[in-house]
Amino acid sequence: MTRDWDDACDVLVAGSGGGALTGALLAASRGLRAVVVEKHSLLGGTTSFSGGGLWIPLSAPNDRAGVEDSRQLVDTYLDATVGPERRWLRDAYVDAGPAVIDELEKNPWLEFEWRPFPDYFCEKPGALPAGRSIYALNFDVTGHEGAVEHLGGPLPAEQGGWREPYPSLYGGRALLGRLLVALGETDTKIRRECALESLVVEGGRVAGAIMSTPDGPWSVRAERGVLLAAGGFERDASMRERFGVPGDPAWSLGAPGNTGGALRAAIDAGASVELVDEGWWAPGLALPDGSVSFRLFERGKPGGLMVNAAGKRFADETWPYDRLGRAIVEGHRGGVSHIPCWFVVDQQYVDTYGFATGRPGADIGEAWLSSGAVVSAPTLSELASRIGVEGPALESTVEEFNRYASAGRDEDFGRGELAYDRFFGDANHQPNPNLGPLVRGPFHAWKILPADLGTKGGVRCDARARALRADDSVIPGLYAAGNTMASWTNHCYPGPGSPIGSSVVFSALAVKDMAGG
Repeated sequence: MTRDWDDACDVLVAGSGGGALTGALLAASRGLRAVVVEKHSLLGGTTSFSGGGLWIPLSAPNDRAGVEDSRQLVDTYLDATVGPERRWLRDAYVDAGPAVIDELEKNPWLEFEWRPFPDYFCEKPGALPAGRSIYALNFDVTGHEGAVEHLGGPLPAEQGGWREPYPSLYGGRALLGRLLVALGETDTKIRRECALESLVVEGGRVAGAIMSTPDGPWSVRAERGVLLAAGGFERDASMRERFGVPGDPAWSLGAPGNTGGALRAAIDAGASVELVDEGWWAPGLALPDGSVSFRLFERGKPGGLMVNAAGKRFADETWPYDRLGRAIVEGHRGGVSHIPCWFVVDQQYVDTYGFATGRPGADIGEAWLSSGAVVSAPTLSELASRIGVEGPALESTVEEFNRYASAGRDEDFGRGELAYDRFFGDANHQPNPNLGPLVRGPFHAWKILPADLGTKGGVRCDARARALRADDSVIPGLYAAGNTMASWTNHCYPGPGSPIGSSVVFSALAVKDMAGG
């Protein structure tokens, strides 16, 4: 039966984050007409909340900055972290990344620079202490306000964002703003409040999709293919339960629209999935309203430690967010409650470094205390009682931690020995910039929950970002990238910008394939 379509294009892109907009722009640069559909009223997805990093080794911005790196070092590092699983997908990413950045930088609106930020496993062979991540240059949108009027984010400051001095865009919003201005010079159609509901399969090929809009269903034929770059399903409780993803949607820092609609449509069209129990983890500071904050770089400062329900430390508190978040998740699965766990500090810490989202020396507000997001007590024993931990256990943990602080060496987890630790420490504190004793009451505990920046499992794809069925056959016309695609990073987060970098690179590979190479 012949279908009557409401619209037609060459490339239909679901999502409007960094990868999705990259795919649309690169399609346009190849003479292909793209249509971008975004279910939310705002554009940008989780990219708009992010710092905007792209972990793309060996790219031109790295070379311009004089970063000393090699493919051998990159492979050594990824062998030690990501591992051998699906090596072919990893190689496709590393091989393609530099060329994707080269192509983007041919557009006058796109420019990137390397910024120092350590690889997340900086103790592993092949790691770079100053990192491999690149960022879009900050972007003054004066004169281009119309192009970015529907751009979402950034995160509120209390959730780990920053106060962006408009009209300049920073982080992920700088990348998005530049892409939107560049797309404004093409015939690309971007439609908001337009949710992909189902894929249309004709003769075994995905021929287009049906979207729901405020005006009713809207069908679009896609001559070359459909790219799903619409984020994960972290905001959908039923899908989290179905696939066994720990945590709660309220604890996610992913975009509000990330409820898995694109992934469900792909599954209905025959796509197989992988890594669907995985996430990009982070320790989330509980806020009084029940949400969480990503603002936890303060845990790298001396004078704070994290404990589980047994009153014991379980990791280097200064670890990169995914490593520490994963330690919370895995520790909880091990039989000792880590949900919640508690970041314990003394009053000296509060006076020096601040508390939660407060400035140094600020009083802890009543909302924090009454909600239980923060617990305070004059002694460690009383604090332990109030957070449900055995007093002697917490006191013993703090006593041991204080000994390590005095000696300048964490004998349990090596805190302060990693380049990442020192990046967020207090350089003026000696002998270890990340270790300091807890000695002066009152003592305080911040409630910490297993947050996520999104799920990382999804459609199983080949090296050209083509969706695969369970028998490894390709579904013609269907592609995925970003958090709608099962990540090449497996159970690891190798460096800042891995999620956005993945979305950008595999969106580019998808469009390249649609365009015939």
